[in-house]
Amino acid sequence: RFKLTQKQKHIISEQKHLVEEKQKEIVDSINYAKRIQYTLLAHEDLLKENLKQHFVYFNPKDIVSGDFYWATKKENKFYIAVCDSTGHGVPGAFMSLLNIGFLTEAINEKGIEKPNEVFNFVRKRLIDNISKEGQKDGFDGVLICIDRSGPNPKISYAAANNQMVVIQNNNLIELAYDRMPVGIAENLDSFNLYTLDTSTNDAIYLYTDGYADQFGGEKGKKYKYKQLNDHILSIHQLPFNEQGSMLQQRFNDWKKDLEQVDDVCVLGLRL
Repeated sequence: RFKLTQKQKHIISEQKHLVEEKQKEIVDSINYAKRIQYTLLAHEDLLKENLKQHFVYFNPKDIVSGDFYWATKKENKFYIAVCDSTGHGVPGAFMSLLNIGFLTEAINEKGIEKPNEVFNFVRKRLIDNISKEGQKDGFDGVLICIDRSGPNPKISYAAANNQMVVIQNNNLIELAYDRMPVGIAENLDSFNLYTLDTSTNDAIYLYTDGYADQFGGEKGKKYKYKQLNDHILSIHQLPFNEQGSMLQQRFNDWKKDLEQVDDVCVLGLRL
């Protein structure tokens, strides 16, 4: 009986070791994928060159992310996007890489300049490539174009199922957006091109739904957009790097020991 027990313990120990080795291999692979994903996100140097001030609070739920922030410059136009791909973790990350590729193709290869036409192009590419069997993969997000070809920068944007906000003269304004994703949906109308009049002191904020949807607080309820916007308004005059840190701290204080429910991405900028 003693020998049998020892043998069973040895088998269990070996099986545990094998499981741990496989788990480490998987985690190592995902961490390598994370490094690849981060190289395709908007580079800090590019953001600094084209924005007066900015911060990014980027917090994936599972190492790699379906959320992404992306930027590119084409002649006198600077484009910046914050988007939420279908899913999170590895499937979400695959979608984010695909979406970044299509955005890059639209602007840098096809020469499409208007944000709404960029979204139209990416939607067609998604439908043609991955939605043939009825899959509704794509993303929600905002794409901003800052045109510096004239004396004053002009801002245009497209917004798909995602609303950005601007703070002007200490007032937070929720901007117009289209209630449809970039991807297959019941409504396949062309995306609208919106324009935004801003001054040098205005602050613009883009975010995905992960922050507002996080459960927490004393009653374990969602944080919600109203509370997020109120907090952004209360800190918008601080240096932008401090704003990012404060948003991160507020998120952690709200979540506490609860599980993070989704990827989180918040980007603030001043021209």
